Amino acid sequence: MRITAFVLLMMLACVTRADRPDLVSAKATQQSNSASDQRRQIKISIATGGGPYQPAKDTYQVGERIPVVITMTNTGSQPVYVSESGSLYQDRPQLLKDGKPIRYQSFRQSMMELAERDKTCDQENLPQQVLLRPNEPTIVDWFILAEGATSVDDNGWYEPLQPGKYTLSNRRRLNACDGPLMETNTISFLVVT
Repeated sequence: MRITAFVLLMMLACVTRADRPDLVSAKATQQSNSASDQRRQIKISIATGGGPYQPAKDTYQVGERIPVVITMTNTGSQPVYVSESGSLYQDRPQLLKDGKPIRYQSFRQSMMELAERDKTCDQENLPQQVLLRPNEPTIVDWFILAEGATSVDDNGWYEPLQPGKYTLSNRRRLNACDGPLMETNTISFLVVT
């Protein structure tokens, strides 16, 4: 009887483990990867559009909302977690028009400075952990580069964009609230009339 109960418990443990991906995730967090090792094995890329915003694209109309989707790929051999807390804390987009830098909207710049000064992320924002499995590109976040002309929201980093050729890169923190910024790829897109 004891042997049968023991065997049943072992079988249940194996079935439960196979059905619970969070146990695989827990193993990932137990790794002893240093922060610099993790930075080396994470590739961050951006695209205009894509993810929840339909297909990625590289041409927008004047006054059109421009979303940016952030994808991370774990190039290592073991699963790892990264934090996601919000664009204001983790992202620093760098937009150029015809090769010249564009400034953030003034209210966005003020919000960013206030959040850094008051450590808002540490106090109020509960970061989420996102599991990155080896060699599986994973959409981890998105932000609005520029709102559309008819939008009632004002979540964009920049004012609505005028016609021209734009180049965008981003620097993103792997940690939710602080730490070094990692460079993403650079993309180009057009805004036309």
